[in-house]
Amino acid sequence: MITYTANNSLQDYKYTQTAFLPHNLLVPLSQDSGHTCKSLVKSGDRVSEGQIIARADDYLDITIHSPLPGTILDVEACVSPNGKLEHAIRIEMEGKFSYLGKKLEAADWQKMSSSEIIRKIREKSLVNTFKTNEPVNLASQIEKAKKAQALIVRLFDEDPTRITDSLVFKFYFDQIVTGSQILAKAMGFNKIVFAINKELKNKDEYLSKELSDIHFLEMGIVRYPCGTPREICSAFSRNLKKTKDFVITKNDLFIDSSTAYDIYKAVVMDIPSMSKLVHFSGNCLYASCLLEVKIGTTFRDIVNQLGGFAKKPALVIVNGALSGVSVSDLDVPVTKYVKSVTFNSSKSFTDEHIYSCINCGDCRAACPVHISPDIIYNNAVNFKELPEQIEKSTFACIDCGRCNTVCPARLPLCQSISVVKQRLINKNKEEKQ
Repeated sequence: MITYTANNSLQDYKYTQTAFLPHNLLVPLSQDSGHTCKSLVKSGDRVSEGQIIARADDYLDITIHSPLPGTILDVEACVSPNGKLEHAIRIEMEGKFSYLGKKLEAADWQKMSSSEIIRKIREKSLVNTFKTNEPVNLASQIEKAKKAQALIVRLFDEDPTRITDSLVFKFYFDQIVTGSQILAKAMGFNKIVFAINKELKNKDEYLSKELSDIHFLEMGIVRYPCGTPREICSAFSRNLKKTKDFVITKNDLFIDSSTAYDIYKAVVMDIPSMSKLVHFSGNCLYASCLLEVKIGTTFRDIVNQLGGFAKKPALVIVNGALSGVSVSDLDVPVTKYVKSVTFNSSKSFTDEHIYSCINCGDCRAACPVHISPDIIYNNAVNFKELPEQIEKSTFACIDCGRCNTVCPARLPLCQSISVVKQRLINKNKEEKQ
């Protein structure tokens, strides 16, 4: 079991910074888990800051904006932060900025209609990173959220090895409140729930704020996973259901601190999704920091800004040790779904070899939804057909990764469950056609 405690290191952060502008950017054509965009520009084209440079064929409202003014150098292959090989647009910075350094007027969002707010969210192409390993385009999620009745905003990180959303909450609380109210208005919700870490040292200063439309849910976070829809709904039933005139369910709309902040920037400041607040840490850096980084900036450029490495990294982890992935290339660019990057030396992690299953049963005992990860894994790797009941149980998986963390053989259990789940989804689609 992975235990979770209040992260005292939050107190060490006094401010955020804006990352230096790189000479050129590498912007991947896939910025969420469901769509890959097609480049609208070619080598030699001049682009302005905020110009649409790519669009999804299957969903025309999903776009990618140029984070910098400049010249298109090429469309080339790159490794994305999710570990996949994808195409990306290389942009060399040149020319005048449209947003950066300009005095921007804040719009009065309260005078906007619901349709106008949704249009702005769609135009700015925001990504909801509530599920970091499965980021979704927010506009498309809004269209599908027909059964949602309330908005739930998680103000802490679901991965205890990452503190990005906690820091965004610390530094941009007012913007998070506004962003949440904007989305609630667009969806026609009159209930907003802020899920907050019960152990947060200065929580009272937030709980004492007079926010009539926002209900604070204090969550006692004692183990991983924390902050999944299932856990938030359970905590609400235990702590608030008796005192509130509403309930929340897994069908409601869930976002995180980062997404609420992005909504504020898009609707109030009218800024396209071109940058991301990212936490950089690890024992290979001289200091940790929260930087606002232009989409397409490579990890190498950030490290150079931070003064290089204190020691050579052996592992680069994106989005947390438990829910993220490791990459081997420093030329990986920041995307809309990157929250954190950790640079660790070989002394900070243990044996990574995968061994054979020893049938210990730890994964079953750790599973919060009571499925059998070992059976699913062993059948998947040996290409054996699973019993129908066990196969369908993969839909209950919440991708918490706890089975991976307790497995002494270091088997990719959670990943195998995802493969079987996707195989079953594809099979069901084929049968309906």
